Amino acid sequence: MKRTKHLILALLAIQFGSVFANEIKNEGATSKRPMFVSLKGEMGKTLKTNDYLDLTGKTGFSALHARYGICPSNDSWQNKAFRMPYGGIGFSMIDTEDDAFGHPFSLYLFQGGRVCRLFGPLSLHYECHLGYSANWGHYDRYRQPENITIGSSENVYVGANMYLKANLSKHWDVNLGFGGCHFSNGASKMPNKGMNIASPFLEVAYKFNEVQQVPDTAKVTPKKTNKMDHQIILLLSKRQKYYSMEGSDISTPNINHNHRVYGLSYAPLFVSSFRYKWGPSLDLIYDESSNATAAWEECSDDGRYYEHVHLASQKERFVAGISLKGEMKMPYCTYFANLGYDIIHYNKDDTRLYEILGAKFDLTDNIFGIFGIRATRFSKAQFFCWSVGYSFKN
Repeated sequence: MKRTKHLILALLAIQFGSVFANEIKNEGATSKRPMFVSLKGEMGKTLKTNDYLDLTGKTGFSALHARYGICPSNDSWQNKAFRMPYGGIGFSMIDTEDDAFGHPFSLYLFQGGRVCRLFGPLSLHYECHLGYSANWGHYDRYRQPENITIGSSENVYVGANMYLKANLSKHWDVNLGFGGCHFSNGASKMPNKGMNIASPFLEVAYKFNEVQQVPDTAKVTPKKTNKMDHQIILLLSKRQKYYSMEGSDISTPNINHNHRVYGLSYAPLFVSSFRYKWGPSLDLIYDESSNATAAWEECSDDGRYYEHVHLASQKERFVAGISLKGEMKMPYCTYFANLGYDIIHYNKDDTRLYEILGAKFDLTDNIFGIFGIRATRFSKAQFFCWSVGYSFKN
């Protein structure tokens, strides 16, 4: 499973970079590509969303980011269709008030665009982040048994922000805004309460080959090429769970045991435009964690006692749900969301209502990769969605 996850991550990163390369190639040798480098500093607070953070009260958070971004050329239709979009890669060093969280860092992709122009050199913009974070100080049942916020050294980083951009000159911009982010391992290791951050930030950017503020020469937006998009998606993942201590002699609900998760989905999507798709989705899941139990038992091999996990019957591990799916295409990736309800459902720990949020990256005209997260109650992570899909278009 770990090799599969790394392979999908590598494919997504390669595709994200190839989008830039292909666009530059298509624009010809004489085109000068707008791009920028920036330094961004933020200082905020960790929200007290679990008992550990509420108990310690140490919620200070700060981060320093180095970033590289690229924009469509001045005459690209994307400037008009997506409101002056941009995308790139960033690296951040993170510091928290609580030494228990160590000295983490993150490597992430970002994508954003303009909401509206205000007046003079000012404009309002948005931005989304998706990436990888590591080197976290985390829960350990012997060394850090109280740290239920971060359950593993490696976590996924997601974030979003809104900011005011001040265009100071041909080469310099200053951005002032407010954002939020979340660090979580998606229930791949327990405990998994996660960390939520709210922070203002200041960013200084140096631009190369500045993009025009008003794309008067932008090309015509493309028309949609098909009416329906039939998607088949294969899911490979894993998850851990909290084991009930009622009627059991286990010492902790956080037993480090990985359960396999497989899935298959079919979604016939209506293509409303080049940017939006929507439609129903049939989601089939095989989840080994469903109704699994744990007990303190003697091992016949060495005579010692261990916490053993017992799986439920094959029937109880299968889930079938129906969801409504929507996609929004952006220049460098596509964002999607599902809201669904399980028709066949045996898992007593999860509710029937579920949500999926994620990003889709086109690897070829028909093949795509997906990274997302499936959750219940709009807050409780079930597992990461490491997926590969195929589209039949007509």
